Amino acid sequence: MAAIKIGTLILYTILLYVGITQAQTLGANISIGLLVLLALSHLVECVMYRQLIRQAPGSAAWHLLNVFLFGVFHMMVMKDALRAQGEVPV
Repeated sequence: MAAIKIGTLILYTILLYVGITQAQTLGANISIGLLVLLALSHLVECVMYRQLIRQAPGSAAWHLLNVFLFGVFHMMVMKDALRAQGEVPV
C-alpha cells in the first residue's frame, strides 16, 4: 500500500510542476484541472468516510489528511486496522 501512496504523491508533484512551470498552456490547464477535480472528489470522500475516520485507531486529523490525499487507498488501510483490533468497520 505504501508504494501506491508514494506513486500518488509523485503524480501530484508532476501535475503541480507542470501547472506551475508551463503557465497558461494546455498542459498546465489540464494539470490544474485534474488537481482541482481530485481535490473535490477527495473532499467528498472525506465526508463519506467521516464515521470510519472517527472509528479508526489513531489521530482523526491524520486519517482525514490521508483520506484527502489518498482517498480509497487509505480507507482500506483504516478498515484493515479496525479488523486487526477485532472491530467491525462502518
